[in-house]
Amino acid sequence: MKRWIALGCALLICGCGSRKTDSVELTMWLIGSEAQAQAINALAEPFMKRTGVRVRCEAISWGEAHSKYLTAVAGGVEPDIGTMGLTWGVEFGRLGALIDLSQAFPQDLPAIRKNTFPGMWDSIEHGGTVYGIPFDLTLQVLYYRTDIISKLPQTWDDLGALLERLRKDNRRMIVDWGNLSWIGYAPFLWQAGGDFYTTDQATVTLDSPEAARGLEFFRDLYTRYDVPRTSIPIEQGLRTGDFPLALSGNWKIMSLSAGVPEIAGKWTIGLLPKGPTGKRTAFLGGRIMAIFKRSKHQEQAWQFLQYLFSEPSVQAQLYQKGIETQDAYLPPNVSGWKDLPMDEAMKSVMTQQAQDAKGPPAAPGWTETTHVVEAAIQKVILQGADPKAELKTASEAMRKALQQQP
Repeated sequence: MKRWIALGCALLICGCGSRKTDSVELTMWLIGSEAQAQAINALAEPFMKRTGVRVRCEAISWGEAHSKYLTAVAGGVEPDIGTMGLTWGVEFGRLGALIDLSQAFPQDLPAIRKNTFPGMWDSIEHGGTVYGIPFDLTLQVLYYRTDIISKLPQTWDDLGALLERLRKDNRRMIVDWGNLSWIGYAPFLWQAGGDFYTTDQATVTLDSPEAARGLEFFRDLYTRYDVPRTSIPIEQGLRTGDFPLALSGNWKIMSLSAGVPEIAGKWTIGLLPKGPTGKRTAFLGGRIMAIFKRSKHQEQAWQFLQYLFSEPSVQAQLYQKGIETQDAYLPPNVSGWKDLPMDEAMKSVMTQQAQDAKGPPAAPGWTETTHVVEAAIQKVILQGADPKAELKTASEAMRKALQQQP
Protein backbone atom coordinates (compact mmCIF):
# COMPACT_ATOMS: atom_id res chain seq x y z
CA MET A 1 0.00 0.00 0.00
CA LYS A 2 2.87 2.37 0.82
CA ARG A 3 4.39 1.65 -2.57
CA TRP A 4 1.10 2.54 -4.29
CA ILE A 5 0.80 5.80 -2.37
CA ALA A 6 4.41 6.63 -3.14
CA LEU A 7 3.83 6.07 -6.83
CA GLY A 8 0.82 8.39 -6.83
CA CYS A 9 2.67 11.09 -4.88
CA ALA A 10 5.65 10.92 -7.19
CA LEU A 11 3.44 11.51 -10.20
CA LEU A 12 1.73 14.48 -8.57
CA ILE A 13 5.03 16.08 -7.62
CA CYS A 14 6.66 15.41 -10.96
CA GLY A 15 4.15 16.80 -13.44
CA CYS A 16 6.43 16.04 -16.36
CA GLY A 17 6.31 12.35 -15.47
CA SER A 18 2.64 12.07 -16.37
CA ARG A 19 3.35 11.73 -20.10
CA LYS A 20 5.35 8.56 -19.55
CA THR A 21 2.80 7.05 -17.18
CA ASP A 22 -0.17 8.00 -19.35
CA SER A 23 1.21 5.70 -22.04
CA VAL A 24 0.86 2.68 -19.73
CA GLU A 25 -2.26 0.58 -20.19
CA LEU A 26 -2.74 -2.65 -18.28
CA THR A 27 -4.82 -5.46 -19.72
CA MET A 28 -6.68 -7.62 -17.21
CA TRP A 29 -8.64 -10.79 -17.86
CA LEU A 30 -11.42 -11.36 -15.36
CA ILE A 31 -13.08 -14.75 -14.98
CA GLY A 32 -16.65 -13.67 -14.50
CA SER A 33 -19.44 -11.64 -16.05
CA GLU A 34 -19.23 -8.68 -18.38
CA ALA A 35 -20.99 -6.62 -15.69
CA GLN A 36 -18.25 -7.39 -13.19
CA ALA A 37 -15.55 -6.55 -15.73
CA GLN A 38 -17.23 -3.20 -16.34
CA ALA A 39 -17.33 -2.63 -12.58
CA ILE A 40 -13.56 -3.14 -12.48
CA ASN A 41 -13.13 -0.69 -15.36
CA ALA A 42 -15.18 1.90 -13.48
CA LEU A 43 -13.16 1.38 -10.31
CA ALA A 44 -9.97 1.77 -12.32
CA GLU A 45 -10.85 5.39 -13.10
CA PRO A 46 -9.79 6.78 -9.68
CA PHE A 47 -6.65 4.67 -9.90
CA MET A 48 -5.85 6.19 -13.30
CA LYS A 49 -6.43 9.72 -12.03
CA ARG A 50 -3.97 9.16 -9.21
CA THR A 51 -1.31 7.23 -11.11
CA GLY A 52 -1.87 7.86 -14.81
CA VAL A 53 -2.10 4.11 -15.40
CA ARG A 54 -5.03 2.94 -17.48
CA VAL A 55 -6.65 -0.47 -16.98
CA ARG A 56 -8.72 -2.36 -19.52
CA CYS A 57 -10.56 -5.31 -17.96
CA GLU A 58 -12.05 -8.01 -20.21
CA ALA A 59 -14.44 -10.74 -19.07
CA ILE A 60 -13.77 -14.41 -19.82
CA SER A 61 -15.94 -17.34 -18.80
CA TRP A 62 -15.02 -20.08 -16.34
CA GLY A 63 -15.55 -22.64 -19.08
CA GLU A 64 -12.94 -21.16 -21.39
CA ALA A 65 -10.57 -19.60 -18.87
CA HIS A 66 -8.09 -22.41 -18.23
CA SER A 67 -7.58 -23.30 -21.89
CA LYS A 68 -7.50 -19.61 -22.86
CA TYR A 69 -4.67 -18.97 -20.40
CA LEU A 70 -2.75 -22.03 -21.60
CA THR A 71 -3.12 -20.91 -25.21
CA ALA A 72 -2.07 -17.36 -24.36
CA VAL A 73 1.03 -18.57 -22.50
CA ALA A 74 2.00 -20.85 -25.38
CA GLY A 75 1.57 -18.02 -27.88
CA GLY A 76 3.15 -15.32 -25.75
CA VAL A 77 0.02 -13.16 -25.77
CA GLU A 78 -0.88 -13.10 -22.08
CA PRO A 79 -2.53 -10.10 -20.42
CA ASP A 80 -0.67 -8.13 -17.77
CA ILE A 81 -3.04 -9.35 -15.05
CA GLY A 82 -5.25 -12.40 -14.88
CA THR A 83 -7.80 -13.60 -12.37
CA MET A 84 -7.67 -17.35 -11.90
CA GLY A 85 -9.06 -20.19 -9.87
CA LEU A 86 -7.70 -20.31 -6.35
CA THR A 87 -4.99 -22.92 -7.01
CA TRP A 88 -4.19 -22.02 -10.61
CA GLY A 89 -1.40 -19.75 -9.47
CA VAL A 90 0.66 -22.76 -8.40
CA GLU A 91 0.01 -24.48 -11.72
CA PHE A 92 0.81 -21.53 -13.99
CA GLY A 93 3.63 -20.40 -11.73
CA ARG A 94 5.33 -23.77 -12.10
CA LEU A 95 4.96 -23.37 -15.86
CA GLY A 96 7.04 -20.21 -15.58
CA ALA A 97 4.17 -17.98 -16.71
CA LEU A 98 3.69 -15.86 -13.56
CA ILE A 99 5.97 -13.76 -11.41
CA ASP A 100 6.62 -14.93 -7.86
CA LEU A 101 5.25 -12.08 -5.80
CA SER A 102 7.18 -13.19 -2.73
CA GLN A 103 10.38 -12.47 -4.65
CA ALA A 104 9.26 -9.44 -6.64
CA PHE A 105 7.49 -7.56 -3.83
CA PRO A 106 8.64 -9.10 -0.53
CA GLN A 107 8.10 -5.90 1.45
CA ASP A 108 4.39 -5.66 0.50
CA LEU A 109 3.28 -9.26 0.78
CA PRO A 110 3.27 -9.71 4.60
CA ALA A 111 0.55 -7.08 5.06
CA ILE A 112 -1.61 -8.72 2.40
CA ARG A 113 -1.15 -12.13 3.97
CA LYS A 114 -2.01 -10.74 7.41
CA ASN A 115 -5.30 -9.35 6.11
CA THR A 116 -6.32 -12.47 4.16
CA PHE A 117 -8.58 -15.09 5.70
CA PRO A 118 -6.08 -17.77 6.78
CA GLY A 119 -7.68 -20.74 5.05
CA MET A 120 -7.49 -18.94 1.73
CA TRP A 121 -3.79 -18.17 1.91
CA ASP A 122 -2.96 -21.85 2.33
CA SER A 123 -4.39 -22.48 -1.15
CA ILE A 124 -2.23 -19.76 -2.68
CA GLU A 125 1.22 -20.27 -1.19
CA HIS A 126 3.25 -23.38 -1.94
CA GLY A 127 6.81 -23.95 -0.81
CA GLY A 128 7.28 -20.26 -0.06
CA THR A 129 6.20 -19.15 -3.54
CA VAL A 130 3.21 -16.87 -4.06
CA TYR A 131 1.99 -16.40 -7.62
CA GLY A 132 -1.17 -14.47 -6.87
CA ILE A 133 -3.13 -12.63 -4.21
CA PRO A 134 -6.85 -13.06 -3.49
CA PHE A 135 -9.42 -11.23 -5.58
CA ASP A 136 -12.51 -12.60 -3.86
CA LEU A 137 -13.77 -15.60 -1.92
CA THR A 138 -16.77 -17.90 -1.98
CA LEU A 139 -17.90 -19.65 1.17
CA GLN A 140 -20.02 -22.61 2.25
CA VAL A 141 -22.76 -21.88 4.80
CA LEU A 142 -25.99 -23.54 5.89
CA TYR A 143 -29.29 -22.13 4.63
CA TYR A 144 -32.50 -22.92 6.46
CA ARG A 145 -36.17 -22.03 6.76
CA THR A 146 -36.61 -20.43 10.17
CA ASP A 147 -40.33 -21.21 10.27
CA ILE A 148 -39.58 -24.94 9.92
CA ILE A 149 -36.25 -25.31 11.73
CA SER A 150 -36.21 -23.39 15.00
CA LYS A 151 -32.66 -24.30 15.98
CA LEU A 152 -29.68 -25.16 13.81
CA PRO A 153 -27.73 -28.36 14.58
CA GLN A 154 -24.50 -27.69 16.46
CA THR A 155 -22.86 -31.12 15.99
CA TRP A 156 -22.94 -34.03 13.56
CA ASP A 157 -25.19 -35.89 15.99
CA ASP A 158 -27.54 -32.91 16.11
CA LEU A 159 -27.61 -32.82 12.31
CA GLY A 160 -28.49 -36.50 12.15
CA ALA A 161 -31.27 -36.07 14.69
CA LEU A 162 -32.67 -33.07 12.81
CA LEU A 163 -32.65 -34.93 9.50
CA GLU A 164 -34.49 -37.84 11.12
CA ARG A 165 -37.20 -35.46 12.35
CA LEU A 166 -37.46 -33.79 8.96
CA ARG A 167 -37.83 -37.16 7.23
CA LYS A 168 -40.91 -37.91 9.30
CA ASP A 169 -42.50 -34.80 7.76
CA ASN A 170 -41.26 -35.81 4.29
CA ARG A 171 -38.64 -33.05 4.32
CA ARG A 172 -34.95 -33.38 3.58
CA MET A 173 -31.63 -31.56 3.21
CA ILE A 174 -29.88 -30.47 0.00
CA VAL A 175 -26.14 -30.46 -0.65
CA ASP A 176 -26.32 -27.65 -3.21
CA TRP A 177 -22.61 -26.82 -3.52
CA GLY A 178 -20.61 -30.03 -3.64
CA ASN A 179 -23.29 -32.64 -4.29
CA LEU A 180 -21.55 -36.05 -4.63
CA SER A 181 -18.21 -34.27 -5.05
CA TRP A 182 -14.98 -33.64 -3.19
CA ILE A 183 -16.14 -30.10 -2.43
CA GLY A 184 -19.13 -31.47 -0.54
CA TYR A 185 -16.96 -34.05 1.22
CA ALA A 186 -14.20 -31.59 2.16
CA PRO A 187 -15.85 -29.94 5.20
CA PHE A 188 -16.64 -33.30 6.77
CA LEU A 189 -13.10 -34.49 6.06
CA TRP A 190 -11.66 -31.47 7.87
CA GLN A 191 -14.21 -31.53 10.68
CA ALA A 192 -13.23 -35.16 11.35
CA GLY A 193 -9.57 -34.15 11.65
CA GLY A 194 -8.43 -35.37 8.24
CA ASP A 195 -7.01 -33.61 5.20
CA PHE A 196 -5.97 -34.26 1.62
CA TYR A 197 -2.27 -33.55 2.29
CA THR A 198 0.01 -32.57 5.14
CA THR A 199 0.33 -28.86 5.89
CA ASP A 200 3.39 -28.51 3.66
CA GLN A 201 1.47 -30.22 0.81
CA ALA A 202 4.31 -32.74 0.49
CA THR A 203 2.55 -35.90 1.69
CA VAL A 204 -0.86 -37.38 0.85
CA THR A 205 -3.00 -38.11 3.92
CA LEU A 206 -6.37 -38.97 2.41
CA ASP A 207 -6.08 -42.60 3.51
CA SER A 208 -6.15 -41.70 7.22
CA PRO A 209 -8.78 -43.03 9.66
CA GLU A 210 -10.06 -39.47 10.07
CA ALA A 211 -10.59 -39.13 6.32
CA ALA A 212 -12.57 -42.37 6.30
CA ARG A 213 -14.70 -41.16 9.20
CA GLY A 214 -15.52 -37.98 7.32
CA LEU A 215 -16.48 -39.93 4.20
CA GLU A 216 -18.66 -42.29 6.21
CA PHE A 217 -20.66 -39.35 7.55
CA PHE A 218 -20.90 -37.73 4.10
CA ARG A 219 -22.14 -41.09 2.76
CA ASP A 220 -24.72 -41.34 5.53
CA LEU A 221 -26.25 -38.02 4.52
CA TYR A 222 -27.30 -39.71 1.27
CA THR A 223 -27.86 -43.33 2.26
CA ARG A 224 -29.37 -42.85 5.72
CA TYR A 225 -30.92 -39.39 5.63
CA ASP A 226 -32.00 -39.33 1.97
CA VAL A 227 -30.12 -36.25 0.75
CA PRO A 228 -31.01 -36.15 -2.98
CA ARG A 229 -28.34 -37.48 -5.31
CA THR A 230 -29.67 -35.41 -8.17
CA SER A 231 -29.41 -31.64 -8.23
CA ILE A 232 -32.35 -29.75 -6.76
CA PRO A 233 -32.17 -25.93 -6.86
CA ILE A 234 -31.96 -24.45 -3.39
CA GLU A 235 -34.42 -21.76 -4.46
CA GLN A 236 -37.05 -24.40 -5.19
CA GLY A 237 -36.25 -26.42 -2.08
CA LEU A 238 -36.51 -23.52 0.35
CA ARG A 239 -39.53 -22.00 -1.40
CA THR A 240 -41.65 -25.15 -1.08
CA GLY A 241 -40.24 -26.08 2.31
CA ASP A 242 -39.64 -29.64 1.11
CA PHE A 243 -35.92 -29.05 1.55
CA PRO A 244 -35.69 -26.54 4.40
CA LEU A 245 -31.96 -27.10 5.02
CA ALA A 246 -29.18 -26.71 2.45
CA LEU A 247 -25.40 -26.61 2.28
CA SER A 248 -24.51 -24.04 -0.35
CA GLY A 249 -22.38 -21.04 -1.27
CA ASN A 250 -22.72 -17.42 -0.26
CA TRP A 251 -23.91 -16.34 -3.71
CA LYS A 252 -27.26 -18.00 -3.07
CA ILE A 253 -28.08 -15.18 -0.67
CA MET A 254 -28.51 -12.91 -3.67
CA SER A 255 -30.44 -15.41 -5.79
CA LEU A 256 -32.81 -16.25 -2.92
CA SER A 257 -33.40 -12.60 -2.08
CA ALA A 258 -34.10 -11.65 -5.68
CA GLY A 259 -35.69 -14.84 -6.96
CA VAL A 260 -37.87 -16.05 -4.09
CA PRO A 261 -39.37 -12.93 -2.49
CA GLU A 262 -42.36 -14.90 -1.18
CA ILE A 263 -40.21 -16.43 1.59
CA ALA A 264 -38.53 -13.18 2.62
CA GLY A 265 -38.06 -13.18 6.38
CA LYS A 266 -38.52 -16.95 6.56
CA TRP A 267 -34.94 -18.02 5.85
CA THR A 268 -31.43 -17.17 6.94
CA ILE A 269 -27.93 -18.68 7.12
CA GLY A 270 -25.95 -20.37 9.86
CA LEU A 271 -22.64 -22.01 10.67
CA LEU A 272 -21.84 -25.60 9.73
CA PRO A 273 -22.18 -28.10 12.60
CA LYS A 274 -19.12 -29.18 14.57
CA GLY A 275 -17.42 -32.45 13.74
CA PRO A 276 -15.65 -34.81 16.17
CA THR A 277 -12.77 -32.33 16.45
CA GLY A 278 -15.05 -29.50 17.54
CA LYS A 279 -14.31 -27.65 14.29
CA ARG A 280 -16.94 -26.26 11.91
CA THR A 281 -14.56 -26.01 8.97
CA ALA A 282 -16.25 -25.11 5.68
CA PHE A 283 -14.97 -25.13 2.12
CA LEU A 284 -14.03 -21.82 0.54
CA GLY A 285 -13.20 -21.00 -3.03
CA GLY A 286 -12.53 -17.83 -4.92
CA ARG A 287 -10.30 -16.17 -7.46
CA ILE A 288 -6.77 -14.87 -7.32
CA MET A 289 -5.09 -12.04 -9.21
CA ALA A 290 -1.73 -12.81 -10.82
CA ILE A 291 0.82 -10.92 -12.90
CA PHE A 292 2.21 -12.58 -15.99
CA LYS A 293 5.96 -12.73 -16.36
CA ARG A 294 5.91 -11.28 -19.88
CA SER A 295 4.13 -8.12 -18.70
CA LYS A 296 6.19 -5.00 -19.39
CA HIS A 297 4.42 -3.16 -16.60
CA GLN A 298 4.82 -5.41 -13.58
CA GLU A 299 5.29 -2.57 -11.11
CA GLN A 300 2.12 -0.80 -12.22
CA ALA A 301 0.22 -4.10 -12.31
CA TRP A 302 1.22 -4.74 -8.71
CA GLN A 303 -0.02 -1.30 -7.67
CA PHE A 304 -3.40 -2.08 -9.21
CA LEU A 305 -3.61 -5.45 -7.48
CA GLN A 306 -2.90 -3.76 -4.17
CA TYR A 307 -5.54 -1.15 -4.93
CA LEU A 308 -8.20 -3.81 -5.53
CA PHE A 309 -7.20 -5.81 -2.44
CA SER A 310 -6.51 -3.05 0.07
CA GLU A 311 -9.09 -0.33 -0.58
CA PRO A 312 -12.25 -1.03 1.53
CA SER A 313 -14.32 1.33 -0.61
CA VAL A 314 -13.36 -0.61 -3.74
CA GLN A 315 -14.43 -3.89 -2.15
CA ALA A 316 -17.69 -2.38 -0.92
CA GLN A 317 -18.46 -1.15 -4.43
CA LEU A 318 -17.66 -4.54 -5.96
CA TYR A 319 -19.94 -6.20 -3.41
CA GLN A 320 -22.75 -3.72 -4.14
CA LYS A 321 -22.35 -4.25 -7.88
CA GLY A 322 -22.53 -7.99 -7.27
CA ILE A 323 -25.88 -7.55 -5.53
CA GLU A 324 -27.21 -5.59 -8.50
CA THR A 325 -26.06 -8.14 -11.09
CA GLN A 326 -26.20 -11.30 -8.90
CA ASP A 327 -22.45 -11.83 -9.30
CA ALA A 328 -20.85 -13.57 -6.34
CA TYR A 329 -18.30 -11.36 -4.59
CA LEU A 330 -16.99 -11.38 -1.04
CA PRO A 331 -13.80 -9.49 -0.14
CA PRO A 332 -10.86 -11.73 0.80
CA ASN A 333 -9.53 -8.87 2.94
CA VAL A 334 -10.70 -9.31 6.53
CA SER A 335 -10.65 -5.57 7.19
CA GLY A 336 -12.88 -4.90 4.19
CA TRP A 337 -15.88 -6.67 5.68
CA LYS A 338 -16.82 -3.94 8.14
CA ASP A 339 -17.87 -1.62 5.30
CA LEU A 340 -19.97 -4.14 3.38
CA PRO A 341 -23.61 -3.08 2.90
CA MET A 342 -24.80 -6.48 4.15
CA ASP A 343 -27.38 -7.67 6.66
CA GLU A 344 -25.49 -7.56 9.95
CA ALA A 345 -26.67 -10.97 11.17
CA MET A 346 -25.58 -12.64 7.94
CA LYS A 347 -22.32 -10.73 7.97
CA SER A 348 -21.61 -12.04 11.46
CA VAL A 349 -22.27 -15.64 10.40
CA MET A 350 -20.10 -15.40 7.30
CA THR A 351 -17.29 -13.66 9.16
CA GLN A 352 -17.23 -16.45 11.73
CA GLN A 353 -17.43 -19.18 9.10
CA ALA A 354 -14.71 -17.61 6.95
CA GLN A 355 -12.37 -17.75 9.96
CA ASP A 356 -12.92 -21.53 10.05
CA ALA A 357 -12.77 -22.41 6.37
CA LYS A 358 -10.24 -23.94 4.01
CA GLY A 359 -9.65 -23.86 0.30
CA PRO A 360 -8.53 -26.56 -2.12
CA PRO A 361 -5.02 -27.99 -1.75
CA ALA A 362 -2.16 -26.13 -3.40
CA ALA A 363 -0.22 -29.37 -3.91
CA PRO A 364 1.17 -30.01 -7.40
CA GLY A 365 -0.81 -32.74 -9.10
CA TRP A 366 -3.99 -32.08 -7.13
CA THR A 367 -5.96 -30.72 -10.09
CA GLU A 368 -5.06 -33.76 -12.17
CA THR A 369 -6.37 -36.17 -9.53
CA THR A 370 -9.59 -34.54 -8.34
CA HIS A 371 -11.54 -36.83 -10.67
CA VAL A 372 -9.99 -39.85 -8.92
CA VAL A 373 -11.06 -38.54 -5.51
CA GLU A 374 -14.52 -37.79 -6.87
CA ALA A 375 -14.82 -41.30 -8.29
CA ALA A 376 -13.93 -42.78 -4.89
CA ILE A 377 -16.56 -40.67 -3.14
CA GLN A 378 -19.25 -41.63 -5.63
CA LYS A 379 -18.41 -45.34 -5.47
CA VAL A 380 -18.86 -45.20 -1.70
CA ILE A 381 -22.18 -43.35 -1.87
CA LEU A 382 -23.72 -44.83 -5.01
CA GLN A 383 -22.32 -48.36 -5.01
CA GLY A 384 -21.78 -49.08 -1.33
CA ALA A 385 -18.00 -49.41 -1.65
CA ASP A 386 -15.78 -49.41 1.44
CA PRO A 387 -14.60 -45.87 2.34
CA LYS A 388 -11.17 -46.97 3.56
CA ALA A 389 -10.46 -49.02 0.44
CA GLU A 390 -11.59 -46.30 -1.96
CA LEU A 391 -9.63 -43.59 -0.17
CA LYS A 392 -6.55 -45.81 -0.26
CA THR A 393 -6.90 -46.21 -4.03
CA ALA A 394 -7.38 -42.48 -4.50
CA SER A 395 -4.40 -41.73 -2.26
CA GLU A 396 -2.15 -43.95 -4.34
CA ALA A 397 -3.09 -42.01 -7.47
CA MET A 398 -2.50 -38.72 -5.65
CA ARG A 399 0.95 -39.84 -4.50
CA LYS A 400 1.88 -40.88 -8.01
CA ALA A 401 0.79 -37.51 -9.40
CA LEU A 402 2.67 -35.68 -6.65
CA GLN A 403 5.87 -37.61 -7.33
CA GLN A 404 5.67 -36.93 -11.07
CA GLN A 405 5.71 -33.17 -10.61
CA PRO A 406 9.02 -31.46 -11.46
